[in-house]
Amino acid sequence: MSWLNQKKVDDALAKIEGAIKETQREAIKRSRDCTVTIPKGIDQTLTGNCLVTGNRTIEDVTIYYSYSTTPRNISFDFKGLNTPPGTTLWVSIPNSGVKPKCLAISTGIGLMRTGNYDLGAGECIRP
Repeated sequence: MSWLNQKKVDDALAKIEGAIKETQREAIKRSRDCTVTIPKGIDQTLTGNCLVTGNRTIEDVTIYYSYSTTPRNISFDFKGLNTPPGTTLWVSIPNSGVKPKCLAISTGIGLMRTGNYDLGAGECIRP
């Protein structure tokens, strides 16, 4: 059961990262601003104005981020630069013993990295 739950967390993070990268890529390709919306909580759907492959449904996994504003909008301009400050979000299945996974997006150029989320330190650590 633990392996299955870890796979769900890994897949959810891959879907989120894919949606963000697609949004950035489409902003550059279309020469216009593009936004992806990531709601906080369990069983959420990622939406965006430039997701050509469609919305992403994240099931059985909880999405977290440190910002109190929900949902979290991540926007990219025609150069692929992100407009909000850098973002760190993480996904987990509460009370399952699964290690939370995270995605950190840098301010400005929108570089992304994934890793394990350290709940105690509140940071994304590369594996």
